[in-house]
Amino acid sequence: MSFKNKPFFVEIFNKYTKQFSKELLIDSDSSENAIQKTISIANIDPLNYDIKVQEASVSQAQGWLEEKFPSGDAKHKIIDGDNGVYELIYNPMGNPYD
Repeated sequence: MSFKNKPFFVEIFNKYTKQFSKELLIDSDSSENAIQKTISIANIDPLNYDIKVQEASVSQAQGWLEEKFPSGDAKHKIIDGDNGVYELIYNPMGNPYD
């Protein structure tokens, strides 16, 4: 997978409990656009969640997408491949916060 723009890591936290919810990798042209993609494509309600965006290097993002669990399963799931939205899975059972 090659990035059309810049990769951004997006962390999502519950606004009220401050509990971590999920982490996404988003191919975007700006951090503002990454937030908009998070809200629209990943169905995150900005009234209930804090969204933190950090620009990543292309090599760091590529490595993140290539990581696998010992079972051979990918450590991410594709939310929207055409728009470059991927979710990090923290364990083979899936994201415990979903």
